[in-house]
Order: sequence, then structure tokens, then C-alpha cells
Amino acid sequence: FYGYVPDDGGKRALLFFTLILQSAVQVLIKALVVVILGTIESWYPLYYILGDISLFLLYKIVTRDFRYWIRIDGIPGLCLSLLNRTIVKLVADFAAIVQFRHPYEVGGLYFLVNMCLPVLWLTILLALDLANENLSEGTLKLLTSLGICLGISLIVLLGAFYLLINKEYRHTFYSSLTGPQMTRRNFLEGTDVVKADALTVHKSFWSPIKDEVAGWLNDNWTTWVDEKPDWFTDQWKSMVPEDMIPRKRFKDEDSEEQADEDEETKAVSARQQVRRKSLLEQAITGDFDIRKDAKVAPGGRMKTEIIDEEVFIREIKRNRSLKFA
Repeated sequence: FYGYVPDDGGKRALLFFTLILQSAVQVLIKALVVVILGTIESWYPLYYILGDISLFLLYKIVTRDFRYWIRIDGIPGLCLSLLNRTIVKLVADFAAIVQFRHPYEVGGLYFLVNMCLPVLWLTILLALDLANENLSEGTLKLLTSLGICLGISLIVLLGAFYLLINKEYRHTFYSSLTGPQMTRRNFLEGTDVVKADALTVHKSFWSPIKDEVAGWLNDNWTTWVDEKPDWFTDQWKSMVPEDMIPRKRFKDEDSEEQADEDEETKAVSARQQVRRKSLLEQAITGDFDIRKDAKVAPGGRMKTEIIDEEVFIREIKRNRSLKFA
């Protein structure tokens, strides 16, 4: 994505010079549109800027790319997304920073559209002569000439820029790929390092492939614990949802099994306590009710619990006899 600058020194210098001129021309065109609108009505520049931002936000909503990649959920996350999208749009308008073509920011396609839209608005304003009542004829001719020159210059600079950059990166300047789409593509096609990076953004970016992510974690977690790759840090592990960490999931399952065993043990213990309490009451009152018809275990022996009861009762009787002797 960031390798569009050629290695050749001459081309690189020319490319940087083109970028500087391109940014300057875009800022001039944007400023010219604002000035002309301001001569028509003082509030029009504000309406123009707000409308331009709203158009960008609408584009992000329609393409399901409104949420910013930062890992913050709920209303705070949406508010932060709105703030970040607005700031990035304004910076892209008046600085034309090419890094903002990244799918996580403006996106390649809208970055190109964003550079061409001021030329379109300027053309419409000059063609309709909307400012002819507030500006002199000479000023209008000057603005018209300046607008034409700036528009042609921007087109020429864009063409030169596309010719100078490395061919394999040209598509990044008009790609419609969104942030979530890029995240899912990188995970499905990338190495473990690339896959790991996909989990550092908001979970909504990769949630449609949650099963693939869980499978990848489950298959490789033990290996990472043993080999400890550079990216397998405590910070990265803290970004993985707890229910998707294999050791955490197994621990939870073991805890559930242990809880079931504990409940069963408690139930057995409670039954034994009730039985012993009943035997003790019988011993105190002298009313023994030994079950002679107890079932016989395999091998002709009495069940352990019945034998234990009889032994217990005999011991109580013996002690009573010794006491009153």
C-alpha cells in the first residue's frame, strides 16, 4: 500500500514535486469555491463544507464503512467514528494527503472523487454566473481564468502522478475496497502476522468470518505459546475476545464440569447427613428400625450403606449397655 514511490531517484524526486503541486492546486481550487460562495451569501461556504462532509458520511454509511477501526464499542465508539471521519475528510480536502486513500480512512475511490469534486463545483459556479451581481466583470473574468487554469493543472498533475508511481499500486488510488473488506481479505489470504494484525481493529471488521478466526486461534494457540513469535505479546492477547482464547474456553468448560461434580458431591453428602441424623435419633429413642429386607448386592453381600448402618446401630447399643451396666 505504501510502496507506490519508485526506487529510481529521478522519478522519486519528480513524484514528490508533483505531489506538492497537486496538494497546492487542490487547496487553491477549494479556497476559490469557498470565496465565490461567500460573495453570493455569507452562509454559503458553511453550507458547502457541511454538505461536502455529509456526502462523505453518507457514502461511508451506504458502503457499511462508517465505524472507525478503533476498538471502542457502543455510543462512544460511534461518536468517535463521526469525529474521526470528519477530521480526516477536512484534512483530505485541504491537504490531499495520499495516505488517506487507505481503506481505513477515506478510501481510494472517494479520495479520487474528493479531488475532482471541487473542480466540478467551481465549474458549475462559473458557468451559472451566480456571483455576477456581487463581483465586477473584471473580477469574474479573473476568477474564471484562474479556475480554468487550476482545473487543467490538477488534471495534468493527476495524470503525471499516476504515470510516475509503481504500476502495482495504481489501483489503490481508485479502489472501492472498504476497511472491513480489506480486514477480512487480509485475514483469509495473509500469513499469521497479517492475520494477527486483523484482530487489532474493531471486531465488527472481522465478525462475518468469526468462525474462521476461531478456528485459526484454536489450531495454532498451543504452537504460539511454545514458539512465542514476536507478535504474540500480552498486548495482542488482550485484544483477542476471551471467549475465543482456547485456554480460556477449555478452562471454562473444565470449570463447568467441576461445578457439576461439586453439586453431585454436595447432594450425596446431604443424603448421608440426613441418614445419619435419622439413625442417631433412633438410637436415642431406642426405636431401631433395621431393614431386614434390604436388597442384596451381587455376590450375596449386603449393600455397603446398609452394612454400615447396622454396624453403627450395634455400636450404639453396645455403648448404651455399657453405660447402664
